[in-house]
Amino acid sequence: MRTCVERVTFYYRELHQIPEMSGAEQETASFIVQELEKMGLVPQRIGETGVFADLVTAPELPWLLLRADMDGLPIRENSGLPFSSCRDGMMHACGHDAHCAMLLAAAYQLKGLRLPQNIRFLFQPAEETTQGASDMLAHGVLPQNLLAAFSFHVWPGVPFGTLATRPGAMMASSDVFRIAFTGESVHCAMRKRKGDSLQAAVQMAAALPEVEKIAQNDGSIVFCGSIHSGTSHNIVPSNSYVYGTMRTYSEEKRAAMRSAIQEASQFCAKENHVTAQLAWEGGCPAVYNDSALVEKLTEIFPELAVHTEKTLAAEDFACYQQHIPGVLLRLGIGETKPLHHASFCIPEGVLPIGVETWNTIAKNRWDGEVK
Repeated sequence: MRTCVERVTFYYRELHQIPEMSGAEQETASFIVQELEKMGLVPQRIGETGVFADLVTAPELPWLLLRADMDGLPIRENSGLPFSSCRDGMMHACGHDAHCAMLLAAAYQLKGLRLPQNIRFLFQPAEETTQGASDMLAHGVLPQNLLAAFSFHVWPGVPFGTLATRPGAMMASSDVFRIAFTGESVHCAMRKRKGDSLQAAVQMAAALPEVEKIAQNDGSIVFCGSIHSGTSHNIVPSNSYVYGTMRTYSEEKRAAMRSAIQEASQFCAKENHVTAQLAWEGGCPAVYNDSALVEKLTEIFPELAVHTEKTLAAEDFACYQQHIPGVLLRLGIGETKPLHHASFCIPEGVLPIGVETWNTIAKNRWDGEVK
């Protein structure tokens, strides 16, 4: 019989060795299903690779959603761990292996207990693409009478073992845009007659700082990371492409900035006698933590730090918060390599702290006074 520490460490090391890309987490899902079945739970597959299992105390009780993400990253691991990735060019560089391990171990400890509400344990794919949560929602993952949703993320720079969050906006929305400017390929001597798609793209990239001003210096960004166009020094290209991202903290500003990018693309196209086609790819809203839930968490966890910094990184847990009150917590892992670094690894001593965090959340009532 494994202790809690042995169990969660086993889960973590097994999952760390089998990272899989977003939407392709088949072996990860199979491992999670197998371990849930060993516990006596009845896991269900959802979407292509998602997994959930329910712990039902009584059908009439309300529900909590406890969520962990599953996917790895296309990074060659350089951590030196004896249980490093078995897949060249892929690794768990964002802690999702730890998230799944902690939730699995919590499910094991909670099974058989009479809890104040029913629990749905959700193992979600494709967080790195910000599309996994919306896919789970499209497949009907939320149970009826759902009170709240919780998730947490291991976080470098936060003191080891510390739980941290903040009410309101904590992580930014993420939107990816592509703008295709289309004109006619001609000699550069004729560019003023026929239009210039490349000049339109350059003008568009230069206009993005003005779009940022809509957010009134709240930290929002609109960034062009790529312009693709042309093959010759003296030929006006027929097509030019602007590829970028937008990050902000409110839906109001997000909508205003999207509209401004559309207007700017049309203006730049008209100025340069070409056409513009704007496409938005993926995206998720900002993580916006429910203030009442954060207040209750401070009663349950007196040491909870509630002034953690906002970040422009995105997390698609925000999609659940569009439907139900929720809180994303950070679990501090101290001064480690940053997330998405080839040498990233977590101190394993944090794993049982995460398990106990899940257990405490599950054992407290969320439809009334905290107990």
